[in-house]
Amino acid sequence: MKKFKPLLIAWAAGLALWLLLGCVSLAKTAWYAGQGLAATKSLSFEDFTPLGIQPYDAGEEGPWYISTDGDPQLLWQGEAYLNTVWLFVEHESPPQAVMLYWKTPGQTDFSPRQSVYGVETAPGVYSFDLGGVKVSEVRIDPDSQGGVVTRFDGVVFNPDLSPLEFFLPGAGEAMLLLFAPPLALAVFCQLRRALGAFLKQDDQSK
Repeated sequence: MKKFKPLLIAWAAGLALWLLLGCVSLAKTAWYAGQGLAATKSLSFEDFTPLGIQPYDAGEEGPWYISTDGDPQLLWQGEAYLNTVWLFVEHESPPQAVMLYWKTPGQTDFSPRQSVYGVETAPGVYSFDLGGVKVSEVRIDPDSQGGVVTRFDGVVFNPDLSPLEFFLPGAGEAMLLLFAPPLALAVFCQLRRALGAFLKQDDQSK
């Protein structure tokens, strides 16, 4: 058990750091909520400016549209502080990638560094985790190829989730919490050994 103690300490330190970051994120959200920027907001198709998209008559309740090129976009402008965005759509064919881009205040162009892939959490429901960012414009790419017929059922900014969501890691974050502390511990041990060997060699040279 004793030889596992450093590893347990590393995991405990990683968990403590994760909880601290969750508290910081929760506090930031509360602060922006006080400014009216982090409220839950439901958006319809009319709230967006479509590009590469045309109306489509599917003979069913809509709105339905069809993407006309490989880069269809839904653009929304306004100030908001976003943690999570939900997109509700029904694709008639595989959409390939579903993505969300954002601009921060003062930014002129969208950047791939400020984008996130949608995760389909239920049939027709895509979730985007932005991690808490103040935005001035949002671009949603509901698919990434032409000819996809889609019914748009709405977008929700900052869905009303439990505060515990700030502390629950996703799949990638859970893997990071599991493997990053042992890796950091291994690097620290190697550096300590290297430093000890260097100091020993320096003493012998004197």
